[in-house]
Amino acid sequence: MKILTSLSLGLCLALSACGSSFKQPTPDGFVKLKNQHHYDYRAVTADGLVYSVKEISDAAKGDTAFWAKAVENKMRIQAGYALIKKQQVTTTSGLEGTQIQFGFDRGKTPHLYYVTLFTKSDSIFVIESGGTKDLMEAHSSDLERALQSFRVN
Repeated sequence: MKILTSLSLGLCLALSACGSSFKQPTPDGFVKLKNQHHYDYRAVTADGLVYSVKEISDAAKGDTAFWAKAVENKMRIQAGYALIKKQQVTTTSGLEGTQIQFGFDRGKTPHLYYVTLFTKSDSIFVIESGGTKDLMEAHSSDLERALQSFRVN
């Protein structure tokens, strides 16, 4: 998860100020965490599965395709994550974005890490979820509903 924090913080610093102009209902089985300095929203299950949102303002310098490729390159080349899948996603409010799914092993335990990117106006929204493969699969419906219910104000 250090890579997750580095990526969010790096994108934030590169693009200037961070704010919060979205609505994200807390997924079923998760508890919203307070005072998360590197995230605008973060929730966790009792077993450690994480779901977070970061808004990065002043992102007019790149569209969703640009940022998706940047994230993919960073995670694959620099962090050694395996690319599992890259797909277009649309929320129930009609917001279109790109989800990139990565896999990695921590010891003998497989983990999954998903990054979903949306751009709107001059902001990019980075939604991350990650944990063991078993937990990600067990909560896949909750994570999908949470992503579908994400809204930009």
